[in-house]
Amino acid sequence: MVYKNAIEQLLDEENDETIYLKSDKDGSIYAYEQMALIPYDKRLYAILVRKEDYDAGNIENAGLVFEVDEKRQKLDEITDDNIIFEVFDLYDKMFEEGGY
Repeated sequence: MVYKNAIEQLLDEENDETIYLKSDKDGSIYAYEQMALIPYDKRLYAILVRKEDYDAGNIENAGLVFEVDEKRQKLDEITDDNIIFEVFDLYDKMFEEGGY
């Protein structure tokens, strides 16, 4: 198995492995499952769900939105409600149209 960082995992359509991210706040490492990649406003966003919520079936309201910064090879959690709502709205539309 070849190591892939979180960005490489997210961009790999064949990837179904758990994604591990280190928190900027406290240095803890959290496990996530990828729900979707959403292009919005010339940026790319990922919807991720913490592994424990995913495994428990609590994915309805557990998704977090991260901006994918390929240049810096970093994921930044989004806290702007407007962007979060737009990304989830696009996800819902894609899901309804059979894009996921």
